[in-house]
Amino acid sequence: MIYNYKEKNMAIKIAITNQKGGVGKTTTAINLADALKHIGYRVLLIDLDPQSNSTSTYQAVVEGENTIYDLMSQACDTKSAIQHTEMGDIIAGDTLLTELESKLITKIGGYNVLKKALRDVENDYDYIIMDTPPNLGVFMLNALTAANGCIVPIKAEVYAVDGLNLIIKTVNDVIENTNPELNFYGVMLTAYDVRNGQDKAIWEQLPLVGEQSGFRVFKTPIRICQDVKKAQSKRTSLFEMSPACSGSVDYAHFVKELLEVI
Repeated sequence: MIYNYKEKNMAIKIAITNQKGGVGKTTTAINLADALKHIGYRVLLIDLDPQSNSTSTYQAVVEGENTIYDLMSQACDTKSAIQHTEMGDIIAGDTLLTELESKLITKIGGYNVLKKALRDVENDYDYIIMDTPPNLGVFMLNALTAANGCIVPIKAEVYAVDGLNLIIKTVNDVIENTNPELNFYGVMLTAYDVRNGQDKAIWEQLPLVGEQSGFRVFKTPIRICQDVKKAQSKRTSLFEMSPACSGSVDYAHFVKELLEVI
């Protein structure tokens, strides 16, 4: 059964997270937001990664506009930080975030800044998707503290699978200390090459690892698809540019599965 959160008039906040870089967090965040938007949900994307790749894909403006830096430093309210682009609504990332981290770490309530800020807009959206940086720092912890649930993308690499224990520990620490309502929605496999023997072996072993470690593995792997990269380079919607490609099909199936989980 799919729970209808529109009736509750509140946003479901999802953190896309992994302490390892290059696993498809940004690609997942962008296409999850896009897929949800294309089936009729109101979606806000938040770019918490100082590299700001989601911001670039959305063609959001950083100079002269309020960004996630301004929001997290409490220099603006949440609604004034939202930009409305052709790709959708976004709170833009900012390289200045790195300057803010040390201040938030030492601040009382520094891990709750985003959670408090999102209260102002959680009735305006059905889903809020948070793209997090590739480290276990204050911005990832802010996202996990603010989230209803998290998704962990990984690639079919041995070390990526081994590294799951670290992010699972982080999620459990957040549940224990700052957000007892956080759900671990599951692990998803990205950049899956069906012709690669190692990829297939890891994909077959992953559910067993999940069962032993206590996490769900989504049944839909995201296959390698050049159209996914093309859509991001063209800064356009994958679902509008190439709705029949394997990337669109996989993300559509993944979203259906995610909604059933939620």
